[in-house]
Amino acid sequence: MDKIQPNYIISGRIRTVDPYFQTITTTVKARWSKRTVLDVFSSEFRSFTPAEYKKRLENEEIIVIHPIKLSKKEKRSMKEGSAKENKKIIKYPEIMDHKLIGNDVIQRIEHIHERSIFGVEKDNLEVVFEDDNILVVNKPSGIPIHPVQNYYYNSLVKILENEGWPNEKPRIGELILRPCYRLDKLTSGVCILAKNTETARKIQMDIQNRDVEKVYLARVKGKFPEGKTRCDHDIIILDTKKGKVDGITRKPAETIFELVSYNKELDQSIIRCFPKTGRTHQIRIHLRNLQHPIMNDPLYGNGKLMELKDGADYKEISEDYFDIISKQAEDNRVEAESNEICQTCDAKLYKQQKPEDMVMYLHAYKYKLNHVDGWEFETKLPDWCSI
Repeated sequence: MDKIQPNYIISGRIRTVDPYFQTITTTVKARWSKRTVLDVFSSEFRSFTPAEYKKRLENEEIIVIHPIKLSKKEKRSMKEGSAKENKKIIKYPEIMDHKLIGNDVIQRIEHIHERSIFGVEKDNLEVVFEDDNILVVNKPSGIPIHPVQNYYYNSLVKILENEGWPNEKPRIGELILRPCYRLDKLTSGVCILAKNTETARKIQMDIQNRDVEKVYLARVKGKFPEGKTRCDHDIIILDTKKGKVDGITRKPAETIFELVSYNKELDQSIIRCFPKTGRTHQIRIHLRNLQHPIMNDPLYGNGKLMELKDGADYKEISEDYFDIISKQAEDNRVEAESNEICQTCDAKLYKQQKPEDMVMYLHAYKYKLNHVDGWEFETKLPDWCSI
């Protein structure tokens, strides 16, 4: 992506970034091979209708950079500086019939509308630890760590790089922060950011080798069993974009849970979670499978998209179930859009989220490296632990 200076706005505990233009390049994925650009964008980039994408292709806002095979003579000429570059720009009308291949690159000009996030001010961010190699912060709920689709400048890394943190001025272009692991956008807690590649690689290797002890806190439905509870259910991941054949994967996982306290009036428990593996949504899925979902989990909680209904078997993912999830995911995507249209690019705008909808009762409380020269980072307890 092109580098710009984002214009952040914080209002009512919500952070937004003004829309901006970007030139985005995307290498063609294997599943796009032998398909047209219009087909791919209509099915996988659904910000616009097929008719609107056709108009964008006609306006040459989307083009394909297509590699051309060179003869030995042409390659020699290139080295000598007398041959043209070995690529072809494919645009309208040719792009309408062009079948994509693996080395094609799609280039498009986009008017970017990032989604809003929780509006923490930099001076209110809790810095747990800092030295020349790492920065450890207590990540608030409602903020993604890594720059991803819909959240590029509205990500923790980019906010810190562009605004700095308590007692530290912005160091744009001087410092690249490298997250050492992932936390869900809604998960708060210990977030270790390396200031150099070597440190990031070392911490990531320690985590991969399971030398790092992780302790999470969660607030869940019902009275959790006394003592320790082990869950080793496989994590089943659904990717509706890949279809039924390739879109269902299973990975082994293990989490140990321990009851901390129970509030009979609320019928809610505070528990410690010790993930032994690091699968996507692992703690959330295991708690759902144990019939003690996180109270305000918007995905796996009661009545939500991926809930486990009474009598359901977490091991069984049928084709019918896959279709239901695909349909509900699409309905949720449409529901997130407002009736407002951008006057610049005609895109549908997202609804503004409420601050309370950006909080989930799951917190990365402690990370500890069990070596002689190890480290231990621990945050304050979140307010929702007091029940």
